[in-house]
Amino acid sequence: MNGKSMIESGAGDGVNGGIRTRLLLVWILGILLGAVCFLRTGMTVMAEEQDFGIDAVMLPQNQDTYDVRLTVENQGGDWEGIARLMIEERYSWYSTAYDTVLTLPQGSTKQFTVRIPKRESEISGGTVKVILLDKKSGKTAEKEFRRLLLDDGNALNMGILSDAYSTLTYLDMGGQEFYFGVDDYPVKLIELNQDNLEDSLAGLTLLVIDSYDTSVLTEEEAKAIELWNYNGGVLIIGTGSYGAKTLAGLDYLGMECGDIRQGEASDNVSGNVDLTQLQVAELRDLNGLYGSYIDAHYDSFARVTSIGSGSAGILPYCLSELGEQNASVYQNIDQESYVLYLLVDVSAAASSRYSYSTSSGSGSGIRNMVYRLLGILGNSSGSLNFGALRFIVIAYVIFAGPVLYIILRLLKKRELYWVTVPVAALFGILLVFLAGRGFEVVSTRVYSVTMEDVSGRKANKTYLHCYDADHREWELRLAEKYEYAGPLSDSYYHSNEDGDSYYNRIRREGDRVYFGIRPGSNFENGYFCAGRSLGRETEGSFQLENIMLSQTGASGIVANDTGCDFSYFALIQNDTMILYKGLAAGADCDLAAAPAVYNNLQSYRNEIDYAYMYDLMDDTLQDFNRGKTKREDVDALAALGVGIFYVYPEVGSNETLIVALTEDWDKAVDDTCSERAYGCVYMVQ
Repeated sequence: MNGKSMIESGAGDGVNGGIRTRLLLVWILGILLGAVCFLRTGMTVMAEEQDFGIDAVMLPQNQDTYDVRLTVENQGGDWEGIARLMIEERYSWYSTAYDTVLTLPQGSTKQFTVRIPKRESEISGGTVKVILLDKKSGKTAEKEFRRLLLDDGNALNMGILSDAYSTLTYLDMGGQEFYFGVDDYPVKLIELNQDNLEDSLAGLTLLVIDSYDTSVLTEEEAKAIELWNYNGGVLIIGTGSYGAKTLAGLDYLGMECGDIRQGEASDNVSGNVDLTQLQVAELRDLNGLYGSYIDAHYDSFARVTSIGSGSAGILPYCLSELGEQNASVYQNIDQESYVLYLLVDVSAAASSRYSYSTSSGSGSGIRNMVYRLLGILGNSSGSLNFGALRFIVIAYVIFAGPVLYIILRLLKKRELYWVTVPVAALFGILLVFLAGRGFEVVSTRVYSVTMEDVSGRKANKTYLHCYDADHREWELRLAEKYEYAGPLSDSYYHSNEDGDSYYNRIRREGDRVYFGIRPGSNFENGYFCAGRSLGRETEGSFQLENIMLSQTGASGIVANDTGCDFSYFALIQNDTMILYKGLAAGADCDLAAAPAVYNNLQSYRNEIDYAYMYDLMDDTLQDFNRGKTKREDVDALAALGVGIFYVYPEVGSNETLIVALTEDWDKAVDDTCSERAYGCVYMVQ
């Protein structure tokens, strides 16, 4: 190569190197610009997340819902979207969301309450998230609140109503935690008096009354304690030398205090307390509601019973006197363990007397009955049977082809084959159409069952079973005055990790509540509960006179003064259920003369839950399949069963329960759908 070529070659290399250098610089600059943009974007997102202040506070508990007060402060520009309260259930992959439509002008603050139904299962102590979503469902801000739904995540509040409060401070167990519901909590003591009693009850989980004259309570105050107890509160009463006065104003407990004496060695049967050091009262169970001393699992000598959704434990000694004793009064345990065992004993009877039932296995046994009965209403997707349609289609294919040809050949009419095939096709289509009419769903189908306590002790509650023929998302608006809704506990569906997809949808817009699902298939079932502050108030009540149910039959008079006609009604007493058909408004029924439709004592399994589901309903469904029973009767008995199992677990064995079904009830849904509304009117006496 000559010198000129070498020079040209070197110059070319220099030019190429310069180009490569410039390209490298451009590439590096691009990366830097991209990084800056990315950081600016990240900073913008962070700035947007910081534009909102979010706070959530658990309000005092009421009977049916957890009420969470949300406060959202907009520190940035105008914003519209949804405030989503997302609850992670016991297992992290289950969740549901409660959406509230919001408009937040710049610099504004809005405060509102989200009502979450206390469903028939335990809500976890897991995380509650509040997420702000803009109009395009983009996440604007998020904040987590741990254990929010259980006493604000801090402690179980125990009220102390006593003239000797200072001797009862040991009941907080020195900070030791108590497992209640689904998590461990310390106990926080709240000193009560007559002035703050009623206002404080709503925030209490536990109430101890000891060394206090309850006869000074007004009728309203005593009733407030009873309703708090009935609605899930755990009540502990100390008696001993002060027992007569402590029980004086609490007649609803059905316990009377007799002679007082010093405890004797013979009283201590594997007990954790040495009764010889205490004054012991003779407790008289007036109604046979309470278990014996030996029924106490941890030997606290408490007499325990269920009271509605709550429980009561009455001790034969005074807790304040126990607090004044030295450690020798406790046998083989310390003071903190004694209190813990006492709380476990009494609280175990709360929520349902089926909590540890051998017949149902657990509280979920009764809940499963409710779900199965709801599923029967309207022949749900789990019960839809397309076998008849399938048989018709298969029969047509076979008949319209070779069978029809063979028949015409035998008749020597093969030339008619192309005429008879269209006729057979039209006939087959007609059969399929007629057979498929039972599955026709032109809009979302709803079956609602509303429970009403004519005595007024509980607010109305409605269970809904809904489905649609189309594989599409649907949403319905509840009727006016419905204040909350939520999916039943066992009807949660999987959502993705980002929380953007929920099969159950609960939404509030203004003063109206909407509910719905995103189905995974046609006829996907949705099960919901809903409640309203002002339900349909049934005028009048039932009049029950001398009701006695036994294996030999029933006696007494039932008078229907409710103003409603009933297609069926059931009476339950001492775990005996007798079912009757028809009771018109204003009519009386002499049980001794009236024919019973069903008696659970006739069942091979006489437990009411199993007998109703696996005897009565199974037989009724079989009769329906044989054409002996109408679909309307199947649905009516299923709806009545929902009402029975809604209230039955809270009824004492000595109480009488009447549940009656009316098929003329106010609709729960104010939207485009096909609804059949049932009402279960009940009373406990």
